[in-house]
Amino acid sequence: MFRIKIRGVWLGVSFGFPAVIAVVLLAGGTDILKLMTVLLCSVMHECGHLAFMLFFDRTPEAVTLYCGGIRITPRQGRIDSFGRDMAILLAGCGVNFILAGLGLLFGGMTFFVRANFILGAFNLLPFRYFDGGRALEMLAGGRTARAVQSVFIILFAVLIIFMGANGSVSASMVITFLIIALDTINNT
Repeated sequence: MFRIKIRGVWLGVSFGFPAVIAVVLLAGGTDILKLMTVLLCSVMHECGHLAFMLFFDRTPEAVTLYCGGIRITPRQGRIDSFGRDMAILLAGCGVNFILAGLGLLFGGMTFFVRANFILGAFNLLPFRYFDGGRALEMLAGGRTARAVQSVFIILFAVLIIFMGANGSVSASMVITFLIIALDTINNT
């Protein structure tokens, strides 16, 4: 991993980040314009988190580009209050939904609109690695959060079975499901 510290914040790029981009491009899974659009939507999502952190006069410890996207590591502990922590967690998805709405209003149903909507919705899933999972932990805590996660895993499995029966399930969806399910089981 390449890391550099600027004004007290570690900025890093893991080797997995360019590797995933290269694999996607080599596999022909998407064109460069769509990949760049998704990366832009991801950056804007994280800028939403950063903007609220800075608004509350807090700087992150690190910002890292990794194989799963972009990770902002906050300094230890809560910011100030439940409300501020929740605002920071949900700011990224809020930015995606605002951009999707503005794009729809001014440009119609474009790839940019769909990418922002999907990214915002995906990050609201109630699993630990996503903003929705961390928000759920703050709202409901332990057992309730695990119950909600279990219901979503069952619904996700049913969706994969249904899509598989129709011949439209993707390998990335199955891999994502397995990672989420195994992580949830290991952390219960």
